[in-house]
Amino acid sequence: MHALLLVAGLLIGDVTSGPQVGDKLGDFKALGYTGPQADKEFQFLTQTKGKATLVVFVQKVTRPGLQFLRPVDDYAAKEEKLSAHIVWLTGDKGDKDETRAFLERAKGSLKLESSVSICLEGNAGPAAYGLNDMAAITALVVKDGKVVANFAYADPNGTVAKDVIAAVAKALGKEPPKGKE
Repeated sequence: MHALLLVAGLLIGDVTSGPQVGDKLGDFKALGYTGPQADKEFQFLTQTKGKATLVVFVQKVTRPGLQFLRPVDDYAAKEEKLSAHIVWLTGDKGDKDETRAFLERAKGSLKLESSVSICLEGNAGPAAYGLNDMAAITALVVKDGKVVANFAYADPNGTVAKDVIAAVAKALGKEPPKGKE
């Protein structure tokens, strides 16, 4: 009975957000926080360079959300043929300086290795992306400029990270890692 409730809870927690499988990934303006574009404004697609890409939009961060981000980030950081990006949305106020201040305060806890940036195209992300404000995290896996996997969670946690990692591995033409990643 408990397992059934847990599974039902995970299914209810999933939401539709962002470009769907088969959609072409659109461009947007961002401000680099870490990585090669730190402290610079840039167009997102200039950083993907036609590589397989993982872009994780973070609208809200929670401890379970960090339990999702860490293994995804750890895997992505090890993959040289992957363009990996964690993009923070600016939230209700749409204030990039406030978001930057939050990231600065939280960097010791976040410890992210992938490039981190702040979306500059509205508090809810790029309008063309259709990100759902109920999704705490939306992760897109892109190959050849098109979305090949979309994961959006209202309440992400570490147990669903393996699904994103498997989709990234597939986009890279690899087998998903075995065991806990």
